[in-house]
Amino acid sequence: MMYRNSARLLFTALVVGAAACADSTAPASQLTEATVTRDAPTDAADATAQDVGEMIGAEALTGLPMGSAPAGAAAGGSCSWSAAASRFTCPATTNQDGLTLERSYAYYAGGVAQQSYDAAATDSINFQASLTGTLGRLGRTAWINSARSMTVSGLAGAETQRSWSGVGTRSDSAHVVSDGVARRTRIQSTDRIASVVFAVPRSANPYPKSGTITHDITLTSVADNGSGRNTRSATRHVVVTFNGTQVASVMVGTTACTLDLLTRALSCN
Repeated sequence: MMYRNSARLLFTALVVGAAACADSTAPASQLTEATVTRDAPTDAADATAQDVGEMIGAEALTGLPMGSAPAGAAAGGSCSWSAAASRFTCPATTNQDGLTLERSYAYYAGGVAQQSYDAAATDSINFQASLTGTLGRLGRTAWINSARSMTVSGLAGAETQRSWSGVGTRSDSAHVVSDGVARRTRIQSTDRIASVVFAVPRSANPYPKSGTITHDITLTSVADNGSGRNTRSATRHVVVTFNGTQVASVMVGTTACTLDLLTRALSCN
């Protein structure tokens, strides 16, 4: 189905790395600034990819229409309604990266929770999710532990677009081998999804037309080698901005980059 292909495209397109500058007193010959700070945008890109993939997957879970006309929707899979929480709780699943996804969601009309979707009245859906597990890629093994609360709005009636916003936290760690150095990195991040808008129908609009995903990251990287242990710490503010095209802009601190969402090519000034 087209929404599944779009989710896969956006998910894989955002998993990229970048390099920036950092402050440190560790010997450059053993643990360089570029080597350490490559972890921050790489982690942010992984998290961004997971967020965009989950937005599309969550819409599919609840049966939201992928066309411009409203359609009926029902709770997906074996998610069960809890009258006490006014939410549907879903069993844990494994996503396409092999990570464990746990989530719940609630329909709202005018701020009032609903037990079922109403195409004419339901104006938003809130999703709460956690993602845990191990992600291995290109010399990097990451242990993911993230939590999200995201709301999609603008759903009532005949839609031309829908908007996602939310917040989340991450406490990740990674083992990385690059530039001849093996290191362990601890990452703490506060993340914000701000008005990420998808045009409808989705089949004709595979990329978010506007909005940002922001990551405020604190990381500490440790490398052990024959001369001892070296530690570097850094903070990074990473912003991915969507514009409806194949190319999104990325700011890593004060470094401006462009990201091709299809080829994954990252170009920085």
